[in-house]
Amino acid sequence: MPLARQALVAAGLAAACGLVQATPVDYTIMTKVSRVAFNLEHQGFIQLFGTLRVTQGTLTFDSEDWSKSHVDVTMPVGSLDMGDGPWNAQIRGDVEWAPLFKTTRITFHSTQLKRTDATHGTMTGDLTLGGVTRPVTLDLRVNKIGKNDVSDAPSVGFSATTTLKRSAFGIDAYEDLVGDDIAVQIQIEAMQGPDPEAKMETATQPGR
Repeated sequence: MPLARQALVAAGLAAACGLVQATPVDYTIMTKVSRVAFNLEHQGFIQLFGTLRVTQGTLTFDSEDWSKSHVDVTMPVGSLDMGDGPWNAQIRGDVEWAPLFKTTRITFHSTQLKRTDATHGTMTGDLTLGGVTRPVTLDLRVNKIGKNDVSDAPSVGFSATTTLKRSAFGIDAYEDLVGDDIAVQIQIEAMQGPDPEAKMETATQPGR
């Protein structure tokens, strides 16, 4: 059998047996739809809910070897939204909440992604909040890898959850009224190539 044909047959057999490995793929975070949501207890009566925007950024994901993946997420503190304009203004003007606004951004930089099954795993990294950096681990789910039906771009979607203690980051305002535990949910949708709406989104949003 000619050498070239042998190589083609070997490549075909490797692909059929799943021996051809995926490679890390770079994605651009879609700021319009990506969000961070959080909730914490209010005097034991209810859970308060808020959101933060996710700014432009990139992530790298290898669907076969998650250890080759990494995620960097940046959230402008000015985009904090508790769902009520006057309350948002009150929080920003309250000296008790000043540590939260010590810096203009909240950042997360992953240090390890670990896969537990086809779509689930954990993501460990460094979270910087209020100027304090702590290691955190999130439960991670890969929701979908495929073509976006609107943009036609190859895309990926992730959900990640964890619970933080705000006091660990020096944010201890009104501990007698507001819970220390913050449940965090991150929703990230990203696409291959540049996000065509990113500049428009950045220009029209506060807190960037």
